Amino acid sequence: MPDLDQRYYYKDQDRHGNWRHYFRRRIPGSRKYRKVRLRQKPGTIEFLEEFAAAMAGRPYIKAGEKPRPPEPKVVEKSLRWLVEKYQRESLEFRGYDGETKKNRVRIFKALCRELVSEDDKREIGDLPCDIPQEKIELLVNRKALTSINAANHRLKAIRKMSEWAVKQKPPLIGANRAKAVDLLRAPQTGGHHTWTVPEIETYCERHPPGTKAHLALMLFLLLGQRISDVSKFGKQHIRRPEHVAAPLRLIHPGRWLDFRQHKNRNSAPVDLVIPILPQLEAVLEQARSAGALGTMTFLETEYGKPHTVKGLGNWFADRCNEAKVPGRAHGLRKAGATLAAQNLATPHQLMAIFGWRTLQQAELYTKAVQQQMMAGGAMNLLAFTPGGQNNA
Repeated sequence: MPDLDQRYYYKDQDRHGNWRHYFRRRIPGSRKYRKVRLRQKPGTIEFLEEFAAAMAGRPYIKAGEKPRPPEPKVVEKSLRWLVEKYQRESLEFRGYDGETKKNRVRIFKALCRELVSEDDKREIGDLPCDIPQEKIELLVNRKALTSINAANHRLKAIRKMSEWAVKQKPPLIGANRAKAVDLLRAPQTGGHHTWTVPEIETYCERHPPGTKAHLALMLFLLLGQRISDVSKFGKQHIRRPEHVAAPLRLIHPGRWLDFRQHKNRNSAPVDLVIPILPQLEAVLEQARSAGALGTMTFLETEYGKPHTVKGLGNWFADRCNEAKVPGRAHGLRKAGATLAAQNLATPHQLMAIFGWRTLQQAELYTKAVQQQMMAGGAMNLLAFTPGGQNNA
């Protein structure tokens, strides 16, 4: 058994302080690296065997374990064949952002590995690629037993692939039959919990000004943007007053934030320029003085690197749990929209702040406030005086 070659050994810590071990080696002729997570305990024979397997470019199989089954053979004109061809050749699919593409790959992989039925042990991916409409409906309804949203995501993925397939010359399937299948109506749960003012105050008591946790909350609340954007915000997005148009300086004499929203940036990009409020400027200065402000991005890991979206979400969830509040990052975006609507922001003003494309999204908040105000002004009309003159 060869010794551990330290040139290709790498370790780091996760957010809980646990060490993670990797084999890491540059790919010949490329600037990229091949990175393999090592799961065995360091210092053991198994760890050295796993490292040697990674060095040789083969999967590690512990003694007594069965090797993973090989990837299924792809038969031409099968659904699996169409999926691979679509993912390889569709410009739209290749243009998806990383997270969307990863989700679609996961959806198709699960679909192709699904068995036809309890009696028919063939995989769905081995069936002919031109799937009948009733079969698509069955696949969607089967997925809905576990999650309606997941079922709708499955249908949308099949629709997009079918749309691409019928446009090829010659067409790869006869028609986009998934287009005739209706999306399922998901129950209205209200989505992420909207933070209340008392919850924000409770969080700030646990995480006072000057801490990274306090900075994170204020960035989410006072900028009103998604976590995918906040994770990237930094000094490169700041525009000083002298670099904005004169009319904007009359509206807000301070600094502005200039960015393109991460969501739909490759398909329907939304560019925003929004003011940095004096309250947020004070929070940034407190964080800077306390050493909690990042160098390139406002929020950085303990290693001085920008957070991933998922990593920032998990980290912020831990801070919420410490403060014993139920909210999460997206709930602060909703809280900001609620506060703005309560301060009589118009739907178009909300669209300008939050980057929404349609009035319908903004009116969810303004109509709720209008209902409260109208009810507040009209409730006295329900007054009833026993023995008195009433209009009913």
